[in-house]
Amino acid sequence: MRYVLAVVLLGAFGGTLYGQAMDYLGIEVGTMGAYQGLSKDSTYISGSGSSVGEYTVVETLRVDYDFTYSGYPARGITRTTYAISPDAADTTITTMIDTVYEIANDLHRLMVIGKTSDTTYLKADVLALQTPLSVGASWTLGIAGTTFTADIDGDTNYAVPDTLIFNVDSVYVLSVGSMTVPAGTFDSVYTIYIKLRGDFWSSAVYDGTGSSSAAWSEVMMRDYYIYWVPGLGYVKDSLYQYASWSYLFVTIENYRWSANELTGYFRVGAKEAPPPSRPTFIVSEGGIYLERRATVYDVMGRVVFYGDGFVSLPRGAYLIREGDRTYRVLVR
Repeated sequence: MRYVLAVVLLGAFGGTLYGQAMDYLGIEVGTMGAYQGLSKDSTYISGSGSSVGEYTVVETLRVDYDFTYSGYPARGITRTTYAISPDAADTTITTMIDTVYEIANDLHRLMVIGKTSDTTYLKADVLALQTPLSVGASWTLGIAGTTFTADIDGDTNYAVPDTLIFNVDSVYVLSVGSMTVPAGTFDSVYTIYIKLRGDFWSSAVYDGTGSSSAAWSEVMMRDYYIYWVPGLGYVKDSLYQYASWSYLFVTIENYRWSANELTGYFRVGAKEAPPPSRPTFIVSEGGIYLERRATVYDVMGRVVFYGDGFVSLPRGAYLIREGDRTYRVLVR
């Protein structure tokens, strides 16, 4: 289930006005948010006990460029996630390019469902957010009843793909109020709830049981909350996901919990794209070596160093501006 990423996206409306939904939501080229939180996965098999993975997560999300998608205004978002378990050998870095586009008041997103190869993602075009946000509003993502076939459970078995069918894909705007996160206290924070329910056929369960019918889940649910400030972006998200299977006298249960909060918000040069041969996210020990003169910002957007050579830095996430190149560093 690690690829079943729930989202906040929108509804339908006539006409196209460039920048209407994205500008209202704060999805502007040249902005970047830094987030930090925890993620926990647990799989229980009766008779065998539980396996648990717990990770600290640092994520940067940057709006990089404008383009046109299917005739509509669109923007590309680079999402880089760094996760580390108590065992440093489990450190992982993933980078994904998101696409959002708008039809007047509606924001749409290409939502990742799974992978069809190591480098190819299966994405669903969903209605993410209806703007302006309004308490009591609700809509659907528009994917209920669609059958998705890919590696969804993350076992990289592309020869025997998984199958996922949603029967509930509802979105609700629950409330608006204030919220305090590491980046500060924000007013007009909208709480948006995405409710997903469905049926899931897992190749990993099939491999373990040898039964195709047992590989269908008895329960598959995902509750996702995102806390959005118009004109800025989201300041927090949280997730609870659960799926279970039964086969003869064996019960399999998979859980996932995660929560991430905004730690800093930057405005960087619009359309600054680092050369594709250079990394956009670096993990280092104790500091960073700067090949040429550069400016180093902390997660609050403050300048903490200007110059070149090796700079010692406390643990955390940093943004580096080095000439025409902008990249991120996580110091451990």
